[in-house]
Amino acid sequence: MSPPSSGQAAASRIWGRPWGYPEGLVLAFSALAGGFLAEWLAGPPPLAWLSWPANLFLALGLAVLCALARPLRRRPLARFLTSVPLSVALIAAMGLLALVMGLIPQAPAPYVTPAGAGAGTRLGLDHLTSSWPFAVLYLFLLLSLGATVAVRLSRRRLVFLANHLGLWALLLAGGLGAQDRLRETMLVPEGGLEWRSQRPDGEIVEMPLAIRLDGFDIEEYPAKLAIIDHGTGMPLVADGRAAFLQLDPMEPRGRLLGYDVELLEFLPGAVPAGPEVFVKAIARATVQAARIAATNRETGQRFEGWLSTGESLMPPRPLKLDGGLLMAMSRPEPRRFVSQVKVFTQEGQEIESVIEVNKPLKAGNWLIYQRNYDTEAGRSSSWSGFELVKDPWLPMAQAGLFVWALGSLGLMARGKRGRP
Repeated sequence: MSPPSSGQAAASRIWGRPWGYPEGLVLAFSALAGGFLAEWLAGPPPLAWLSWPANLFLALGLAVLCALARPLRRRPLARFLTSVPLSVALIAAMGLLALVMGLIPQAPAPYVTPAGAGAGTRLGLDHLTSSWPFAVLYLFLLLSLGATVAVRLSRRRLVFLANHLGLWALLLAGGLGAQDRLRETMLVPEGGLEWRSQRPDGEIVEMPLAIRLDGFDIEEYPAKLAIIDHGTGMPLVADGRAAFLQLDPMEPRGRLLGYDVELLEFLPGAVPAGPEVFVKAIARATVQAARIAATNRETGQRFEGWLSTGESLMPPRPLKLDGGLLMAMSRPEPRRFVSQVKVFTQEGQEIESVIEVNKPLKAGNWLIYQRNYDTEAGRSSSWSGFELVKDPWLPMAQAGLFVWALGSLGLMARGKRGRP
């Protein structure tokens, strides 16, 4: 058996034996327990103060503490702070919090514990990202990860350093920059210009940019068919829930409860051309319409006619069946909704673009996301809702993500050819 290193020998003299996985788990979960105790006694941490420039000073303080690990790297505590056992223990503790967040619905930040709250709320279990347990583990993880980067700083470990430094920068920007992130909402009428945001508390805020909505459009999935009771207006159920048949022009035949259903014609945009007929149209105020043949499998009786969904300007049209039943089309679900906009900034920029879900528009320091529309009016919606997000720490987070990805790819490429 090889003799212990000088660091291990020093650790043995102080702690009785070198620290390993048991000690790492004890330390990580002791920090977690301390966080729960602080949450119980003092409530959520005052995160509001953690904005610019306080978060910058905290980030610099963390960086200095991490850098001090390099000249102290032979000390037992510094060696343990950058060790694999502690890293595994911290990740396990974070994984436990993530599991709790997945099982218990979480309240949005900022959070204030209500009077008379139960034990779970007082421990922070329903607002973990705004709680002391999360804050303690987050800072502990940043300290350990940053110290590891400082201790192993070497040109021979570039891949390892890229992986760990990128992750450190990503976590730092995502956590400490959260209070500097601004989210505003705008409801813009079609053809109108809006430069004000209305916050949930009713406060009106003038924004450094204005949005003009030039057009709005929706692409929808084909509607579903349901059989409803004419007397109650409720859909019939199967296996304890409402039964539906998805319309599909590629699969025109199907079964719905006791009926064989055939799709004879489908119009994604239609208007009525009489009491019994629909025709194709390209106007915005249109509905989905389908000509359906439904055959009762027991009696063989066949019913054929046009059905349509309803919009604000046109009521839905069902197909009468036997036994006081109706076949109706449900309201179609949106597949894609887009807004044609023109954005004016204080710097004099004029940006014309299309905004849709998950495809925001960048205007200066703001990202403009498509948020909602008048769901009752559907295609005839006269306004569009936007969310405007400004995150000063986003470039750092993006750079960290990029560097971390490069380091991860490098580690996978190296495989088992050598230690990082």
